[in-house]
Amino acid sequence: MKQLPLDMTEIIEKNPLGGFQRLVMMFCALIIIFDGFDVLAIAFAAPNLSVALEIPKSELGYVFSSGLLGMMLGALILGPIGDNYGRRYAVIFSVLVFGLCTFLTGLVEDYNELLLLRFITGLGLGGAMPNVMALMTEYVSTRHRNIAIAVIFLGMPIGGITGGLVASEIIPVYGWPSLFYVGGIMPLLLLPLLFIYLPESPRFLVEHEKDNDVLLCKIAQKIDKTKKVLEGSTFNHHAEEKHFPVKALFMDGRKKDTLLIWAAFFFNLMVAYFLYSWVPTLLVEAGYQLSEATKTVVILNVGGAIAPFVLAKLIRHWGTKTVLTICCALGGVSMMAIGQFGSSINAVMTLSFFAGFFIVGGQVSLNALGSYMYPTHIRSTGIGWALGIGRMGSIVGPLLAGALVAAALGLNVNFIVFGGLCFATATALLFITNHESKQS
Repeated sequence: MKQLPLDMTEIIEKNPLGGFQRLVMMFCALIIIFDGFDVLAIAFAAPNLSVALEIPKSELGYVFSSGLLGMMLGALILGPIGDNYGRRYAVIFSVLVFGLCTFLTGLVEDYNELLLLRFITGLGLGGAMPNVMALMTEYVSTRHRNIAIAVIFLGMPIGGITGGLVASEIIPVYGWPSLFYVGGIMPLLLLPLLFIYLPESPRFLVEHEKDNDVLLCKIAQKIDKTKKVLEGSTFNHHAEEKHFPVKALFMDGRKKDTLLIWAAFFFNLMVAYFLYSWVPTLLVEAGYQLSEATKTVVILNVGGAIAPFVLAKLIRHWGTKTVLTICCALGGVSMMAIGQFGSSINAVMTLSFFAGFFIVGGQVSLNALGSYMYPTHIRSTGIGWALGIGRMGSIVGPLLAGALVAAALGLNVNFIVFGGLCFATATALLFITNHESKQS
């Protein structure tokens, strides 16, 4: 008797999280760790790099923003590519680009070379994020999604913490280029393993009519614990009506929520990348030692690392919108308090933990919300464009901070301005419709 076509979504939903899915999660987490390391490498190297290349402090905003511009375009371009051609190839290409260009950054000799390489590095960094998140989301059941996303995005603060600790040890001894050599070599060493072991998303495969049942069968057998998936099994394919992917973000009642989540990403990443890019330099300018400034960023990332797991539990009880709205408002309070107590390094470090918890950790839950809002056939595009719009904010943030530094208004004003943007994020989230019941 011929076996009926199997439903891949049903197989994933009915089985526990197995070793194969944990392997995919491990690869995704490693990519995000290296992503986080390379994103923040420029911030840790900036004080020394600016002296070596004779770059004025006020010009560093352009260096930070060139990378963020690349990240914006990478998310906007490689998100739709992941939806059309597969998450796997988009991820591998992104890792190749950011790994190679991070390594080459250690060889730059002037300001223009630095701007160009940070831009190209950003293309890879920006393209990795939406495709890694879509890939991981589509390998786990609905009940495991929050935790899975928290685990892989734990990689971003881990990368930041590792970068800060490595920078404090090797830059004084080997110079600022050494940080970029380390940051480039690690993802390049990961590439062969990704080529061999990183699989394509099964939910992506069933959205396409081409003959890929053999590949789907191999994936399903690794996920299914009941041994009901036999050799030669076929699968239900349900290709969606094709639209230009970005247009589809505004169809089927998604327009309002798409615009609101874009606003939330814009303001939150504006604040997050102000913290990532400028805190070491601002604290050094305020009279603190570089080691103290670096430790502050490490503590910021510790807060960001802890938050996703705490927030995931709170979201189960109170819902995404409520938790994230409160989270962003408290992030605003933390930011303003840093400015008020900037004369005490212990107070700055303590408040930086809470800023990292609410702002960096809140961003992880924002990414999770973005993955829930969109179905499989436009998920990478939805996440990629939300991140891309957010990157616009992350470009504006360091530039705004640079203008405030040039105006010499003081540490307090910087944190008051960016604290206010946290409240803007909370306002946008307040009006988003809860999409947790529409996961696919």
